[in-house]
Amino acid sequence: MKKYLKITAILTLIFFTGCASTKTTVNTSKTEKSETISTVVTEETNTEPSENKLGTTEQIQKSSSEPAASANITTNTTADTKTEKPAEEVKKTVTENTNPETQKTTPAPETKKEPVINNEITLLFGGDIMAHSVNYQISTYSKIWKDIKDITSAPNLTFGNLEFPIDTTKPASNYPNFNSTQKYVQAAIDAGFDVFSLCNNHTNDQGLNGILETLKTVDKLKAQATTDGHEIYFSGTKADPKAELTYNIIEKDDWKILFLPITELLNSPVASDYINYIKPDETNRKNFITFCKELREKNECDLFIVSVHTSEPEYTRVITDKQNKYYMDILEAGADVVWANHAHIIKNRKVIVDAEKKTTKLIMYANGNTISGQRTKPELTSKNPVGERDNTGDGLLYKVTYKRTEKGAQPYIYKAEPVFITTYINTANEYVIKPLNQGFVDYCNSVERKTWAEYITRRIKINKDATKDLIEWQ
Repeated sequence: MKKYLKITAILTLIFFTGCASTKTTVNTSKTEKSETISTVVTEETNTEPSENKLGTTEQIQKSSSEPAASANITTNTTADTKTEKPAEEVKKTVTENTNPETQKTTPAPETKKEPVINNEITLLFGGDIMAHSVNYQISTYSKIWKDIKDITSAPNLTFGNLEFPIDTTKPASNYPNFNSTQKYVQAAIDAGFDVFSLCNNHTNDQGLNGILETLKTVDKLKAQATTDGHEIYFSGTKADPKAELTYNIIEKDDWKILFLPITELLNSPVASDYINYIKPDETNRKNFITFCKELREKNECDLFIVSVHTSEPEYTRVITDKQNKYYMDILEAGADVVWANHAHIIKNRKVIVDAEKKTTKLIMYANGNTISGQRTKPELTSKNPVGERDNTGDGLLYKVTYKRTEKGAQPYIYKAEPVFITTYINTANEYVIKPLNQGFVDYCNSVERKTWAEYITRRIKINKDATKDLIEWQ
């Protein structure tokens, strides 16, 4: 029987060879390696139990062990035996030893430094990056990201879903046929985003030409990023309709990550062959599962991330059994992460722990809107916001840290942390992103926006109560 537990803030899971093979008990531990000094290597392993706040009476067995660190240090001491020498011999010896021509120096042996392998990586997953008119008409795009840039730029890789074409031959346009600008996307890159999905129900809003122009714009953005000293990645569309699904192989800080985005939904059938489009029927889903399995087998990697723009109703937190099974099948086919979006509101997250295989896998059912203009009239004076539109103004940045014991070893989720954000309408009627926390409430009070302070206080509680971090043991 599968056991479900929920944690309300930070999830910490750690696996080593001591991990229990039962289906309800997991031993957790934390490993840290001490520095290597000179030629003496001291390795210390500390294990600490992880802390979980549980919502049920299920118990998690916690263990802690500390193998003694060892260091063998040998000091060789040679005693000098002094004997008196005749004065002439002493003089000759001193002369020879002080003559530069007769001195010989032995060069110190070269020591090879072993390369330091990074066995930890942190990934940040955003949600839908929208481009409504109130977003792209702001005077300076960097304003949108200013107050969360320290969050989005800190991880090794940050992921986002661009829900619009970038056809620079046309002006920016609003719903229902979106189009945005190169500078709008550049602002997200400057804020720290590295990896983008291009496929969703708005990918072909500007037809085939919009898709092809988007690919050209993406090439320009990648070239600029390379000039600036870092790499960025886009996939989800293709220039050749007969080509297979596009994906990225990302090598970052000694980690290799395979990223595959798809969409199950299009607003129009136009140019669907140019998009990573999977019809959401049983046959096509099975074929996609097979594709995932083969893709993982052909591409050795540390982590395989599948982005799914889902065919499901918007503005609801409901997770159907059918959708959940589909995601579980994708994980079974070799994926480590399913990153789903489209609902425009935040849904649950779930970590799947297989104690026997010593694996931890992750499903994010929806991370809401990272930025949008869908919440134009927040219910500031209501005790409880009316309707789902208010929920579209909030988003989730899900911060996941992976560790491994060595390069090539099975990675595991060390920590998973939800960071809630919200779109704030400032006094200049600009839509900017703010952290959804008490600090922002205090800011609203300090600038005499009391109704906003009360509203944000309610939004904090709603998101914490309505969405959960779940653990499922197998």
